[in-house]
Amino acid sequence: MPVVMGRKTFEALGKPLEGRTNIVITRQTDWKPAGVEIVHSIDQAIVEATKLDAKEIFIIGGAEIFSAALPSTDRIYLTLIHHNFEGDAFFPELKQEEWKLVSNKDHEADEKNKYAHSFQVWERK
Repeated sequence: MPVVMGRKTFEALGKPLEGRTNIVITRQTDWKPAGVEIVHSIDQAIVEATKLDAKEIFIIGGAEIFSAALPSTDRIYLTLIHHNFEGDAFFPELKQEEWKLVSNKDHEADEKNKYAHSFQVWERK
């Protein structure tokens, strides 16, 4: 399963995700960490992921990558955390006329999850 992410997201993870092909988008031409495929645009990432004959390509961040990938996206798996956080990067707002919520599972906070959250699946209309 291919996962596509930006360089900052990869650096925040600290290592490639196991059991997946990690495709990292960066503008830096000399940045070459081990265990990942490097591309320089969302279009290049999609081409590389498509070569793997995967059923789905998972875009895992960051904000610029989500925005760039959204026009090519058919389905969104969204975890909505029910808490207000401070931050300067956000997932793009979904236009209700373009997207339909097809699944929503609410979960209360528990020993594994500090905050209540919802797992949602959105599909393009």
